[in-house]
Amino acid sequence: MTLFLATGWTLIGGAMAAAIYWSFLITPVSTVMALVASAALAMVWLALVGLTASGAIEIWSRGLSFDGIKHAGRSAPAVLPASVIVLLAWWTTSRMEVWLAQRNGQISAWFIATVGWADVSWLFAAIGYVAVWVRWVLAAMLGVSLMAGVRTIGWSAIAQAAWLRRALHPRALAGATLWFAALIALPWTWLVPWRPDNLPASSVELAFIVAKLSLAAVLCAAGLALIVREAAVPSPPPVEPTEAAQAA
Repeated sequence: MTLFLATGWTLIGGAMAAAIYWSFLITPVSTVMALVASAALAMVWLALVGLTASGAIEIWSRGLSFDGIKHAGRSAPAVLPASVIVLLAWWTTSRMEVWLAQRNGQISAWFIATVGWADVSWLFAAIGYVAVWVRWVLAAMLGVSLMAGVRTIGWSAIAQAAWLRRALHPRALAGATLWFAALIALPWTWLVPWRPDNLPASSVELAFIVAKLSLAAVLCAAGLALIVREAAVPSPPPVEPTEAAQAA
């Protein structure tokens, strides 16, 4: 039930944020008023992202309630430091990819001269996958964990290491990686562009596209909700052998 509520909350909040983001993209910036409108849309978009993430954290922590929604609204501004983490991760990985692209030939030549490997495309592909993982999994875990810490003890959580330990816990990172791959990356890669060869070009095609994209959106929302759970809910401590024996 909690997963259903968190997925629904994430789906609705994500749809609203996507609509605002699309409005931001199509808003011209040729006049001062257009720039003001773009800035306002960007602020609304960030607020919606913060409320969506904070609400999902609240649902995983205490369930869905009116008081919980109010508490989520009060802790939504924590999206600001969280967004700094995400932007830093994106900027760093983008710069790394640009640096590698500019030195692709030199790196390939070094491998040929040093170890005799003529094809190191696997290396660049692996680095690309790592960059995607850092952007979508690691950055999300760090940002959401920071927001969860602020929600729990206030802004003093930023200066503490608890949110870092929670986000970087191996079990949490492994779970978040699994949810991202299974519910976000794979549907986006295979489900979204998929079209049967014998699909007629009629209303059936439109219905198929709507159903396909709706399923992909639900899967993505579920994946994001589960990533929030991995980042916001502390992993249980390892059970010592003596404790396991006593429990048995």
